[in-house]
Amino acid sequence: MRLLTLIIVLIMLIINSTFAQSEILTLDNCIQIALKNNSSIIKSINLNKSADEDVLGSYAGILPTISLSASTGRAEAGQSEREGDTPIGFDSLGNVIYERKIITQDGYITDFNNFGLSINQNLFDGGEWWQAIDYAKTMKRYSDFNLESVANNTVFMVQQAFFNLLKQENLLEVNQLAVGRSEDNLNKTEKMFELGAVAKIDVFRSRVNLGNDKIQMLLQKNTVLNARQNLNLVMGRDPRMPITIEPEFDLPTSFQGIEELYQQAIDLNPELKMGEEDIRAYDLNVSRSYATLWPTLGAFFSYDRRHEDIARVYKNFDKNWSMNWGFSLRVNLFNGFTDKVRIQKSKLMMRNAQETYEENKRALKSDIAQLVDTFNSYLDIIKINEQNLEAANEEFRLAEERYRIGSGTALEVREAQVNLTRAEETLVAAKYNARMTQAELEQSMGIIYAKNRETSE
Repeated sequence: MRLLTLIIVLIMLIINSTFAQSEILTLDNCIQIALKNNSSIIKSINLNKSADEDVLGSYAGILPTISLSASTGRAEAGQSEREGDTPIGFDSLGNVIYERKIITQDGYITDFNNFGLSINQNLFDGGEWWQAIDYAKTMKRYSDFNLESVANNTVFMVQQAFFNLLKQENLLEVNQLAVGRSEDNLNKTEKMFELGAVAKIDVFRSRVNLGNDKIQMLLQKNTVLNARQNLNLVMGRDPRMPITIEPEFDLPTSFQGIEELYQQAIDLNPELKMGEEDIRAYDLNVSRSYATLWPTLGAFFSYDRRHEDIARVYKNFDKNWSMNWGFSLRVNLFNGFTDKVRIQKSKLMMRNAQETYEENKRALKSDIAQLVDTFNSYLDIIKINEQNLEAANEEFRLAEERYRIGSGTALEVREAQVNLTRAEETLVAAKYNARMTQAELEQSMGIIYAKNRETSE
């Protein structure tokens, strides 16, 4: 029975391992996983919900405060003595004659019971309450754009990690091809040595070349492993979780003009939108700082019932009660220049927010221009390297042929092989660097998340 249980457990582990290893994710799959699991996304969603609560709480300034109170208890006091003037008679004119004596007062025990209702209503506070509501709504919009910005950056990081993993896997394939060529070259060199066509040193040199290529391949395997772990981390998963991604690659032939891209970024970039809301918030703070210069007007009402007998507090409502109502006015005349300082600081903070916004706009335009230039350069590099790869393939073929017939050297073959491997690596790097530059450009424009929003919802 134990053996059967062990066999079943092993089978289940094998099945689970097989399914885990067979998981193939597209770029869209990775993005959707990250939008659900990424820690930055989750924290931003919680902050956004908190901003919703702040909007609701901002209405406290216009709504009345209502409270009920009830208490019951007993008060006790012991006998007390105090010195005081006590009347002892009258003089001839009829005036009371007092004498300083020690007055003794007996202790007492009394019950108390209270019930009260209190209402306070703000009528005017210089506009503070409606500006507080506008401020909370502004910060909610800020939070919305912040959430979109975090999502935008998350999609960008997923694309960077995804295409970097593809890049490293392709470079590993290049390294494996290099190892295969070195193995073929070693086999040919050994046969030629056996026939006396080459020297023994060529065999040793071929073995060294094969060893160096294997080292590069092993190092590249570690790079692939790190890239796979990084993609898992960006998606909010265990970094050691097995993952296989589906190769996909597409590049636009060109981008529209810089001004069109910049205008699109102005309209869509969530960080710029956050800057606009930031300016609105500081502008509201300036208005709110003036509110303290205005008088505040409020209304109040209170109703209280009290008696030693608790039963009389909650019946016979025409007795044992008191009521207060009226209006209160408060005018701030002087508070040590605190209001003046607050107003000036609010204005300075708003100016800083405006300057930061303009600075970010200039930086964004510069980033877009640089990224477009970089992307176009990569497109040119790709074309050049495709030609270089064809030439390197032909160079390697001719070097092998010359070496085979004895008119070339092993060093020439190795140099041609290195040139071919370098051309393959450069082409792979250029293609994926161009794709990652495209992702960075779309992230700067604020469209990278928008392109995935429908599927994420």
